Amino acid sequence: EQSGDLRTALAGVREARSCLELLLEVEGQLERAPTVTVNVGTVLVEVQQVILNALAPYPEARLAVAAALQGGGVVLE
Repeated sequence: EQSGDLRTALAGVREARSCLELLLEVEGQLERAPTVTVNVGTVLVEVQQVILNALAPYPEARLAVAAALQGGGVVLE
């Protein structure tokens, strides 16, 4: 940098950054795995509602399905 060779200085900075990233990754402080977030909450609630509405003429079946959904960790709204 002092000699005015900015290209070499920037290459040094890139190398230092790469070394730092590798060190953090090895120590478990940098996660490189991609993160995927899937939000199906709204669709799930709609499907539950359709099923329970379809079972309205069959109260015993409706209760059984509602209980099964709740027992499986599904929140009925």
